[in-house]
Amino acid sequence: MRVYILLCTVCLAGCSQSRQLRTQDSPSLQAVSSVSPVMPSAAIASELRAFAASWQGTPHLEGGKDQTGVDAPGLVVAAAEQIMGLSLPHSTARQLGFGVEVERSSLMPGDIVFFRPTSMPRHVGIYLGSQEFLHVWPEDGVTVGRIDEPYWSGAYWAGKRLLGQQIPVHTPVTAGETPDSLGNRRVGW
Repeated sequence: MRVYILLCTVCLAGCSQSRQLRTQDSPSLQAVSSVSPVMPSAAIASELRAFAASWQGTPHLEGGKDQTGVDAPGLVVAAAEQIMGLSLPHSTARQLGFGVEVERSSLMPGDIVFFRPTSMPRHVGIYLGSQEFLHVWPEDGVTVGRIDEPYWSGAYWAGKRLLGQQIPVHTPVTAGETPDSLGNRRVGW
């Protein structure tokens, strides 16, 4: 009897995994879903490089989220939506709560990178590959930085992988909500 139960359990577990894999690869996934799609690293890198080129030089604007002006978490929100089909909050502190932490040496294009620079409490960008990341800096606007430069290397804090992970769908702030009802959210922080 125990062998029968064990075999049934193994069989059900195997069936469950194959169904889950088919669901992730299914073309019926919504653009913004609770399970992020898995894209090959080369495809993500190419999409991110094109995104970076089209946003290069966009001015920094606290709370901004488009090409007229954007802040660092706003740029991550735009890239996540346009390239990865994910919806993230417009907050560095809240973005830090998403994904699975990865070692700096294991970063892949599309990973979100977090920093603690000397001039601000937190900073966020998107890893492009080859030690480069896309971010927005107040003086430079949207630019590509290098993680291996002394300043960014010393300020590096964490890397998070979103692709292939369970990502809750973010509900944007709606009219009438107050900071207290949102758990003291701050845009751009």
